[in-house]
Amino acid sequence: MVKAVKGTIIECDTSVKQIIIGLNEKYQFIIEDLDDTHVYIDTTYVEQLRHDIDEILNENTYKVEEKDQK
Repeated sequence: MVKAVKGTIIECDTSVKQIIIGLNEKYQFIIEDLDDTHVYIDTTYVEQLRHDIDEILNENTYKVEEKDQK
């Protein structure tokens, strides 16, 4: 008997995929790890995943502060 599971395929680079795998330990949303750049996840976690990835990437982004020129 075949069982269908509703989900969403996420395409990303390998560094973001490692973040997704790390977040999976908290939420358990990965249905299938397809290859180096694709993951099949539970659709109900897409928005939460997007928010968490944006937060992590913003924390790890180097920001240049411009000095006021007088």
